[in-house]
Amino acid sequence: MAPAATLISAALAFTGGMLVATQGPIYARLSMGLNRDYLIAVFLAFATATVVTGMLALFTGSFRNLSVATLGQLPPWVWLGGLFGAIHVVISMQAIPVLGVTLFLVIVVIGNLVGAAIYDHLGAMGLEVRTFSFAKGLGMLLVITGVGVVARA
Repeated sequence: MAPAATLISAALAFTGGMLVATQGPIYARLSMGLNRDYLIAVFLAFATATVVTGMLALFTGSFRNLSVATLGQLPPWVWLGGLFGAIHVVISMQAIPVLGVTLFLVIVVIGNLVGAAIYDHLGAMGLEVRTFSFAKGLGMLLVITGVGVVARA
C-alpha cells in the first residue's frame, strides 16, 4: 500500500476510534432518558443509523446494485454483524456507567485484539491467513498490562 494511502487509512481509523468512544456515553444517556430501557434505546439508535444510511444509499444510487439474487448468494453468517453490533451497544449501555468510558474501551480493545488474532490466524470469514507470532503475542501482553494500569488509575 502506498504511504499516502496508509496514512489516510490510519487517520480514518483513528477518527473512527474517536467516534466509537462517543457512542457508549451517547447510548448510555439515551438509555437513561428512556428509563434504562436498553432495547428501545438500541432500536432507536439503529433506526437512526438505518434511516441515514438508507437515505445516503438512495441518493448515491447504491440500491441499483442490490438484488435478491445477490443477497441470496451471501453466506448466512454475514447477517451476524448487525446482531453483534446491537449486542455490543447493549453491553456498552450497561458497562460504561459502571466502568467509565476509558476502562470500558481498553477492555473492548483487548477483546478486539484477541478476536482479531484468532480470526487472522484461522483466516476466518474469508480473511487472508496471518499466522499468530511471538511478536503479536508480546504486543497483546503489553496491551493487557496497559489495561491493568488503566484499571488501577
